[in-house]
Amino acid sequence: MKFSFRRHRNLFAAALLLLPASPKTSTPAPAGKFEARVLITAEPEKVLHSAKGATAQPATTVARGRLLVGFIFFKDCKADKKGNCNVDVDVQGLIPGGAAFINQKGTDLWRNKQAPHAGFVQLGGSNVKIQTELKDPAGTYRLIAVAHDRNSGAQSRAEASFEVK
Repeated sequence: MKFSFRRHRNLFAAALLLLPASPKTSTPAPAGKFEARVLITAEPEKVLHSAKGATAQPATTVARGRLLVGFIFFKDCKADKKGNCNVDVDVQGLIPGGAAFINQKGTDLWRNKQAPHAGFVQLGGSNVKIQTELKDPAGTYRLIAVAHDRNSGAQSRAEASFEVK
């Protein structure tokens, strides 16, 4: 299992708005509050370069050797006096059996940037690339994100998973 944590420039993606919440693919916080969501997909271009009608599908069952990208979205962060949000995220990836393949704390998700409009789901500034390898065990892989709104003190946990066959 190879992974990398990358920052990307295209920060406005409405693709997640079109995805229904599914217990198998994500566990969002209650509506109306600071909320984080995770999307693991084999179609990152549909998130980063969304076109009308193009919606990235969550990865559910994945063959070994496949590249996936985990995107972290958020909504309703609290703006400071300057109108900026200050959001970071802890990300943990787990292989079947519970061992970590990634464990990053305090990664910049949306620090000192203009707060998105209320209710708008915003693609965060970082993503996780996950490369499954031929020797990786079969089973359920999980990506857990805990986003922290440093202005309000709120946090939100989200999780997505996929099966390797």
